[in-house]
Amino acid sequence: MFKLIFITFLLTASLGCSNETGEKYIHEGFVNFQQQKYDEAIASYEKAIRLNPKAAPAYNMIGMAYRFKYNKSGVPEFRQKEMGAFQKAIEIDPKNWVAMINLATDYYDEGQKAKAAALYKKALELNPNHPEKPVLQRMIKEGEQP
Repeated sequence: MFKLIFITFLLTASLGCSNETGEKYIHEGFVNFQQQKYDEAIASYEKAIRLNPKAAPAYNMIGMAYRFKYNKSGVPEFRQKEMGAFQKAIEIDPKNWVAMINLATDYYDEGQKAKAAALYKKALELNPNHPEKPVLQRMIKEGEQP
């Protein structure tokens, strides 16, 4: 699963925003994220979103920052913010398979495997050559079992 998260970072960072200033904050957030400065990363992504409210990659990366904060602290509010950010990224860009996989992973981890399976399935339809396709297919199968 670490490989999946790492690939997600790389893909999201390369997507950027539609304007130069937004891209600056996306990059700044990514640098902070890599340095495990999650609050600073979130602040940078929020600046990018203020400049470009349709910046789905920024929402996805805010979700990732909250995921790491949640994993470190176990504070339920961080999980809620994480999932909300992934949902917003998908709402903005219904083909954002990266955010779909991230949200599906949350559902899977919370035992909501049927919800996870539906998102994993859609993400694989959008990106059939995903490098972790066998793992995702296994999770889909688990979620589809009665």
